[in-house]
Amino acid sequence: MISRAEQIRAKVAQSKARASEGDTTSAQQSKAVFQRPRQKPVRRTVDLSPHHHAELDAWCAETARELGKARITGQAVLSTLVKRLLTDETLARKIRQDLADS
Repeated sequence: MISRAEQIRAKVAQSKARASEGDTTSAQQSKAVFQRPRQKPVRRTVDLSPHHHAELDAWCAETARELGKARITGQAVLSTLVKRLLTDETLARKIRQDLADS
């Protein structure tokens, strides 16, 4: 019976042999897998002070009332803010200045 380590060594040897023979098909296929655009959203987290967390919750609740919605989540606010930041140069400049001042 072949050990797992021997199986791995054999696969590595086969890969090296293919690479030296100029077999680029498997390399191209694996490269294509890594170049596919991501389809799922990427999760980011943010640490807020308890005070800012409470203020954001209050702002969300007030905004939901103003817009006639049952709820506005902090996630929706932050996602919208990031989209605006990436498209609004005036806002981007203000954020950069805030970052420089902090």
